[in-house]
Amino acid sequence: MKKVLALVCMICLGLGMSLQAQSKTSTSTYKGTGAEIEFEKKVVDFGNLKVGDVKVVTITYKNIGKKPLILDDVISSCDCTEVEWSKAPVMPGKTGTIKATYTAKNTGLISKRITVLSNANTDRVILQLKGEVK
Repeated sequence: MKKVLALVCMICLGLGMSLQAQSKTSTSTYKGTGAEIEFEKKVVDFGNLKVGDVKVVTITYKNIGKKPLILDDVISSCDCTEVEWSKAPVMPGKTGTIKATYTAKNTGLISKRITVLSNANTDRVILQLKGEVK
């Protein structure tokens, strides 16, 4: 019985030390010294559109961090929205752009998402395109 109790104590102690080491690692890793992305606006309102209308919007972002910012991917939530962006790193203090082209295909409210994946401390940002097709 003493051996089992000692084994359980050793396992608990090992798990506790492991969790403590992980929390120290994650806390000390983020010091605000990496790349960081800030968008001029995260929501674009197209207002009222007609079926067949094409809207092009340029969304500006800035690297407010201390290391080069790289956009790994920019993903549209549907095939009605095409996105383009520069693959070149954005240096600290500099800006970049994402170009989104929306084609109105069906009537109704618009609520499309663009997901921006990057090496920033905030590595995933969701942008929204909204409006109404009449």
